[in-house]
Amino acid sequence: MTSPVLGSQDTCSKCGASLSATLRHCPTCQTDAGAPNVRHCRTEGNLKALKARFDDAQSRASAKGCLKEFGDLEATIKNKSSVVVSMTAGMAKNLFENPNVLYTNYEQLVGANARKPAGPDNDRHRCAVGGLLFGSYANLIRYGALSLTKEGLPTYGDVHCRLRSVTIDKRTSFLETNSYRFVSDHKIVAGVKLPAGYMACWEYRYHLVLAKLADSLLVEQTESDWQEILIQSDGKDRKNDSFVEAHIYEGFDRNAIESLVTATGKKLSKSEKLDLDLAMNEFKRLGGKTK
Repeated sequence: MTSPVLGSQDTCSKCGASLSATLRHCPTCQTDAGAPNVRHCRTEGNLKALKARFDDAQSRASAKGCLKEFGDLEATIKNKSSVVVSMTAGMAKNLFENPNVLYTNYEQLVGANARKPAGPDNDRHRCAVGGLLFGSYANLIRYGALSLTKEGLPTYGDVHCRLRSVTIDKRTSFLETNSYRFVSDHKIVAGVKLPAGYMACWEYRYHLVLAKLADSLLVEQTESDWQEILIQSDGKDRKNDSFVEAHIYEGFDRNAIESLVTATGKKLSKSEKLDLDLAMNEFKRLGGKTK
């Protein structure tokens, strides 16, 4: 299902009723139309703009003698990349101790009085950015980072959880960079349409990565080199992070996690270490691998 303009109405494939681009289910027959963030990426305008950026990136890589590396990175992204969600030790413990717990986001935790809001400025910023990108379903989006390994962003948690692709591929979209930076760089405000070509659904995530990283390619680069330019973090300040942001529609439980590894360089309290040990032990008991 595609729409000619970003943010326009869709049509239900079953009953033909008009379907808002922000809804997952048809209000007339309740047919599942798919995650709205993914449908947004599959609009004709976005796909065309994304392909144009990919083709331009390929030309630039060829001009600098890196066409082989361009092709190798494309294959690596297609075959080896998935989403890594970094979370606190406490959240990981809760996920693995209770099979009914779902990973949730800031907006839902605050709304349910399950955590305190961030400081006033940061709270407004977080809510505003989510609203600008997703509108009324912003509270249903979970965030992660595209990765070639089990490692994610240490600035977002104590433990990295790589998700099984089969559990998220139909409901995950990608943004070329951090949401905050994207909104700021593109000067996105209320009433302004999102620029096309900077978001991708699962099957076209390699278009987005190569459009972003083509100028960083060098002759004889390897997979480890690409991981280093795909996810960059000093482990301290999120403002210095560079990554491809993943947007997962709705939560996931412990069964969605294929690997669990500790973020390096973290100074944990005794209670956090205990939570992390409990999470790791339960994950291993369930058959998971932590290395």
